[in-house]
Amino acid sequence: MATPRYDCIVVGGGPAGAVAAWRMAGRGAHVLVLERTGYPREKVCGDYVEPRGLRILEALGCLRSLDGELPITHSATYVEGRRRYAGPIPFYGVDTRLPPHGYIVRRERLDHLLIQAAVRAGAELVEHARVTGVETSASGVWVRTERNGKEHTHRACAVVGADGVNSVVAEAAGLLVVDPRHIAVSKRAYATGMGDDIGEAAFFFEERLFPGYGWMFPMRGGVVNLGVGLLSETRQRLGLSVPALFEAFVEELRRSHPLCSGLRLVAPPIGGIVKTYGAAGPNHFDGGVLVGDAGCFVDPITGEGITPAMESSLLAAEVLLDALASGDLSANALSEYERRFRAYFDPAMLFVDLVACWMRNRRMARPWLALLARGCELAESDREWSRTAGGWFGGLEVDPRGIMFHIWRKVAGELALTLQPALGRDLAGWQAAWLGSMIHDPVWTLGWLADLQRKWLRVAAQLMTAHADPRAAGLA
Repeated sequence: MATPRYDCIVVGGGPAGAVAAWRMAGRGAHVLVLERTGYPREKVCGDYVEPRGLRILEALGCLRSLDGELPITHSATYVEGRRRYAGPIPFYGVDTRLPPHGYIVRRERLDHLLIQAAVRAGAELVEHARVTGVETSASGVWVRTERNGKEHTHRACAVVGADGVNSVVAEAAGLLVVDPRHIAVSKRAYATGMGDDIGEAAFFFEERLFPGYGWMFPMRGGVVNLGVGLLSETRQRLGLSVPALFEAFVEELRRSHPLCSGLRLVAPPIGGIVKTYGAAGPNHFDGGVLVGDAGCFVDPITGEGITPAMESSLLAAEVLLDALASGDLSANALSEYERRFRAYFDPAMLFVDLVACWMRNRRMARPWLALLARGCELAESDREWSRTAGGWFGGLEVDPRGIMFHIWRKVAGELALTLQPALGRDLAGWQAAWLGSMIHDPVWTLGWLADLQRKWLRVAAQLMTAHADPRAAGLA
């Protein structure tokens, strides 16, 4: 063919695609990145880059460019409008291998920094290239694009699908996920009027947003990223409107939050979706792999996807480099990618996915919120509890054994002291919620219970072998 032949074509130039291109080009591969828009460009996201992500940015040479950003060191948790926790983020600053803070970085800036790092490493970038078709085989891949009204065909040995939730590459490979149980929908906007710069990320849990939450993440100059996210399955089943939920959330912030009375949106809110790790399949096929959102590398509880996207790309790049060296790009050879990402993500993500599955039942909202409120109150007085038991929500080293031990220790302690009325009410609340679910929607409830059982069996098997969360040590 007249068009150039590359070692690898990366479809999509977000964090996942840029990091894959950076690693492969830096190791001598001839890499082409196809991005359907131009840089800098906006992307619907919470914009939160936690310490593990900052470690990867440092490896790419991008972290110093973010020195002017507002460090996020504290958090606040609101449950049904009441502030239940406020203080330092308990698992930040514990591991000396990681920065003691996070950053809120607009994606138009972050993605531009990352793709520039990939280009410096030797990757070739084509912007405004809309991918219209992908053909894959063990002997090579063909990617068709439309650019400036003209069609182009690019040929390579391999392809990386980093093109997000509606991945053209995933669809071509027959791996596109459409399961609403593992899809979250969101609405996000930027706002001003917060006053002084405070490095405190705020999270809002309410029954109307369950299973999901609202957030308010601060940046320099009194600007915040605020939004709501909700499980797609719940939205569909109950006919909920995410735009209406977002509007109600912003109005409630203006009325009840001491710093938000003058909150002003700087642009209309925009929506997006993510696909979480519970739906992650093999993510490999003849001639290629899927990374980032295309491969469902998103935290099932927080919806955080920037760091997992970059991590998945580092794992995929190493497998592809080995496959290119051997000349074997068959699905069988690339199955090493699944083995590696399972070994890396499963020890933490399977447990988090189990918790997310438990929370899928909307009728469990009230007992769940009561449990969350009590956990937050304990966190303010018990650092060990907050650091370990709170790890299910954004922890940097998720320890399923430790989380379960601390929770059951607290429950057993209350039972040993006395059958406290509060504990009795909690247990009755769980039982009533479960019975209500069975009565009102028995078919859905039985399916949900079956999902819970399957996920618990996977977690139990994982607990028999894994002893530490590999994500704490990292990859870069």
